[in-house]
Amino acid sequence: MTSPYHDFLKPTNIFCIVGIFIPGFTMIGILGLQMLISFFGVECSNSWRLMWVFTTIGSMGLPAYFFWYVKTTSSSIKVIKQALTFFNIFEYTFLQATIGMFFSDGKTLCYVIDGQNGLQFVFTGWFAIPILIGLSLFFREALKKNNNISQRNS
Repeated sequence: MTSPYHDFLKPTNIFCIVGIFIPGFTMIGILGLQMLISFFGVECSNSWRLMWVFTTIGSMGLPAYFFWYVKTTSSSIKVIKQALTFFNIFEYTFLQATIGMFFSDGKTLCYVIDGQNGLQFVFTGWFAIPILIGLSLFFREALKKNNNISQRNS
């Protein structure tokens, strides 16, 4: 018998449908983080680099933490699904920002009037959607395997 915790794909797919329409809103959060870093005296283009370091670490560390949390928690399904919702929001935003560094740089975003205006970050939000689905598939399969091992050892 498989655990009901393995149903990560359906809520993530629902989030991803919403994710098609929200990259502009999450970009406001990304821009807010960059402005907060600049507020503390970091030059604009350097604040983008610093923010990209933070979001890259976050986009890699958050799935590991979430997997550990689900694997070790004894919380209810409702709490797990709420944690999945928060995971999807933060991971989507981290991925959106991290992928954006491949399409722009801090100097362009800060000082170029013509050309890029940050709109490319909307599209990078869409690139994050298949990654979220892939992570949910990974969580489901890894936790199924973990559950099968636990049942055999019992």
